[in-house]
Amino acid sequence: MNSKNTVMGILFIIVGLAFAGLGIWVQFIRNSGYVPVEAEITKIEKISNSTQSWSKHRTSANYVAYVQYEVDGKTYVGQSDIWESGMSTGQTVTIFYNPDNPAEMGGDAKWLGWFIIGIGGIAVLAGGAMMIPSKTHY
Repeated sequence: MNSKNTVMGILFIIVGLAFAGLGIWVQFIRNSGYVPVEAEITKIEKISNSTQSWSKHRTSANYVAYVQYEVDGKTYVGQSDIWESGMSTGQTVTIFYNPDNPAEMGGDAKWLGWFIIGIGGIAVLAGGAMMIPSKTHY
């Protein structure tokens, strides 16, 4: 077994386990207890990002949706983490808020934790594959 492959394999496994742990935290701990509520999109803001390399100038656009929702008779306004093409001002969307602090939105990206767990799993598998000795015929 090549010691370089072993070190890289161990590194991939450690990083993969860290990502999987972060994904588990996001999916099951951070987002647990958040309550769904219907919110109205009050504003959509376009944020342009410009990048320039020696040969090209690129501009990309990101969008931020601001929402308004009501909890126990009190109205809250905030920036939502969710954005999908086709969203428009006045549209109703489901967001999630922290019942201990209704002004705190989060947990809207229910897929995020699973995505991070998946990346971690792929890194662990890649690290394990790096550590399998190859059969070299001379």
